[in-house]
Amino acid sequence: MSASQCKPRKAWSLVIASALVLSGLAAGQQNSSAQNTPPAYRQKAYPLNSADSHRLEQLRDKVDLPDLPPFTGKAKFVSGTVEQGAKGGPRYSMVFEAEEPQNQVVDWYDNVFRMYKWNGIQKSTSSVSATHKEGHFASVSTDSVVNAGAHNPKIHSSFTVHYQMAVR
Repeated sequence: MSASQCKPRKAWSLVIASALVLSGLAAGQQNSSAQNTPPAYRQKAYPLNSADSHRLEQLRDKVDLPDLPPFTGKAKFVSGTVEQGAKGGPRYSMVFEAEEPQNQVVDWYDNVFRMYKWNGIQKSTSSVSATHKEGHFASVSTDSVVNAGAHNPKIHSSFTVHYQMAVR
């Protein structure tokens, strides 16, 4: 190789080496500034009331909920819980088995939310949720019964009603 061919290679290698050194310095500066940034997640847990106030109680039967009538199809109450000490008001969760398929259950609750003037209705093929003007929140999620006929051949779906009551 001649001396004139060597100079461009040396120049390029110097440019590349300089770029690597500068990018390393910039990365170091970014890391040092990132270390001074407080974390985005919460460091302290939210304060909770005593454990007694967050007791989960089993329901023996379905509960009538404000501004949410019970499903008028052929459904059977399976189980449920209520958390009385929940922030904002009691939380209910009730599971039902229905003879209607899941799309009919979702459509029925979607219509109820609209008739009772609930806001922010979110609907998918297997669930629907909304917020009431009084602050209550409700969601209904459904599942198709895969093994229909195992204990009752008429059962086609199950659904869970979650309800957060707002206390003012």
